[in-house]
Amino acid sequence: MTRVRCVMMQKNEATLLEPWILWHAAIFGFSNLTVIDNGSTDPVVLDIQTRYEGKGVHIVRDHASPGDFLHKGDVIAGIIRQWDADDACDFAVPLDCDEFLTVFLDQLSLDPEVIRRQFDYLVQENATFITDRLLLNVPEAPDYYLPQIVRRGLFRAQTIVSLDRGFHNPRSIYPERHVRTPFAHLHLHNRPDYEEIRRFARQKLDASETGEMLEHPQDGTHLRFYFETGSEDFAAGYRPVPNIYAPVIAQRLRELGIDPDILLGTGDTIPHPPLNIPSGFLAHRAREDGQQHEYRLFDPVFYARNNPDVAQDTYYGIWPLVHYLTCGWDEGRQSDPGNVPPLVFQMDKAT
Repeated sequence: MTRVRCVMMQKNEATLLEPWILWHAAIFGFSNLTVIDNGSTDPVVLDIQTRYEGKGVHIVRDHASPGDFLHKGDVIAGIIRQWDADDACDFAVPLDCDEFLTVFLDQLSLDPEVIRRQFDYLVQENATFITDRLLLNVPEAPDYYLPQIVRRGLFRAQTIVSLDRGFHNPRSIYPERHVRTPFAHLHLHNRPDYEEIRRFARQKLDASETGEMLEHPQDGTHLRFYFETGSEDFAAGYRPVPNIYAPVIAQRLRELGIDPDILLGTGDTIPHPPLNIPSGFLAHRAREDGQQHEYRLFDPVFYARNNPDVAQDTYYGIWPLVHYLTCGWDEGRQSDPGNVPPLVFQMDKAT
């Protein structure tokens, strides 16, 4: 069986830490998870780490400084190299605490067996592995996610050269060959409590104000945005943007004993139709100032084959779903082989 280990650095992630552990332990086992504690002081976090350390999770406590956070990529690369020296795994997956691994091919899959199987398919590839698709949870809209194309990476054993702090530029011993993985990161960045978003943004900004040279000149710019924007404007910015409806994610969290409300919120201003969705998701867009909600089947394979201009595009070819949501839907492009009419929900204006 292909051996996969995940590694993550966190500080005071009282809400996300236990869900992150439970999600990935269900896929890879507790003993294949490594959590680097970057100086947590929250008693809840310290208790979670102690409890799961007893179940086999590896807790690393000797990288607790702001400088360690700024050099997170180097710290994690060092751990991966030690795994290589010990022949401890076949793949190393660096993640953040708000990232949960899934598979997104013709359908969204959260099944541990399906996720593990993809590593079996990749183990013979000599390449730099790129995972460049994520599902960002939409604020105040639990069960809705915004597909985004964001470059990340993972490493086959004995191949790592370097890793940057954001994991956006993984370098391996195979610089000439890049293979796109079937994985997608569920990115639960938009915490239900906007003040909590600000608190963690401030924590990262404080780390970057130690006087050390930042890895990228733009580091911190996106974090300052949260202090320049109020919670209502922040959430409102997402409402007109088409996204996907995927209640299967909350269902999976419940199966793991995790209350999805603490991660996704309890927004009640958007429909939650009780649908059986074999593909795990539907394309969704709001119309008429949010009073009407439209849902469509989307077949990624069909859409790519039916739209060669999309499939061959250097950007949209990465994930044709993003093209459909941002362009293709408005252009009237067919989203599935049967051209099934959309399901439309009309909201009561009083809500």
